[in-house]
Amino acid sequence: MKEQMKRRGLMAGVAALAVALAAKFTDRGTDEALAANQTVDGNLLFTDPGLNGVRDLQLVNNDAGFRMYTAPSLTVNPLGAAIQFWGTAVTVPLQGQAYIDTGAHNNAGIFFRTATAVQSITEQVRIESNGNVTMQGNLSVVGTKAFVIDHPLDPENKYLYHSAVEAPEQLNVYRGLATTGANGEVDVRLPEYVSALNRDFLYQLTVLGEFAQAIVSGELRNNQFSIKTDKPHVRVSWQVSGVRNDAVARQNGFQPEQVKPDHERGYYLNPRAHGHPETKGIVWQRAPERFVKATPGNGSDRAP
Repeated sequence: MKEQMKRRGLMAGVAALAVALAAKFTDRGTDEALAANQTVDGNLLFTDPGLNGVRDLQLVNNDAGFRMYTAPSLTVNPLGAAIQFWGTAVTVPLQGQAYIDTGAHNNAGIFFRTATAVQSITEQVRIESNGNVTMQGNLSVVGTKAFVIDHPLDPENKYLYHSAVEAPEQLNVYRGLATTGANGEVDVRLPEYVSALNRDFLYQLTVLGEFAQAIVSGELRNNQFSIKTDKPHVRVSWQVSGVRNDAVARQNGFQPEQVKPDHERGYYLNPRAHGHPETKGIVWQRAPERFVKATPGNGSDRAP
């Protein structure tokens, strides 16, 4: 009998503790959210759904930021991986930035994967520790696509940007120099994969150093084409372009002009470039709950 009473008392105590914790977690107006084996320093709040119906984890009186890490302590070189979010700190130049640190290792990466109930996990995006990025889908850029390097003429003080060459086709370009022989002819050999990779070849020829005529006397076949000039020993700059025609390109296709989906019509990828506020942007339309709604007259028309 005594053993049964002890068990009932223990069960009642556990039930009371569960009720208390549930009440604590559901009461979003309290100053602390408690968790097992966790020390709460300062105020940690789960906010009430606001105007946009979103519940946030709010860090009160925390000007610096928020860190999650696996090491006993986090230093410049953490022992374990860490995710760091920086807020409004004025002591360090990290306002509004997020970091993922790999700790004392240099072989980590970031992977985005998806799966359905009947399929295995599929990796969609991979960011490796050396900075290499692999994507399974298409890449669309609203702004410019460019490389940036230290300026070759002033690497200490300047950057050099070059924009990517763009076209309404999936173009591959090959170029080089060739010199015709005594008979005014020369064969140009391209890499073995060119014919298998491309279709619809176009040619450009420019004679260098003298006045002469040059023609493509034999179009590309078996990864080779021929040039003929009306004089012997003529240097010719050549360029051949082809439209990508591999299996992936044929499967996916490429449409330069596409109609916006119904739910995106009337919105812009870059609304300010067209003289509209951020509330007319595609990003706003896709997830308005993640933005602060504008109040008429206060000029608040952009995301925080």
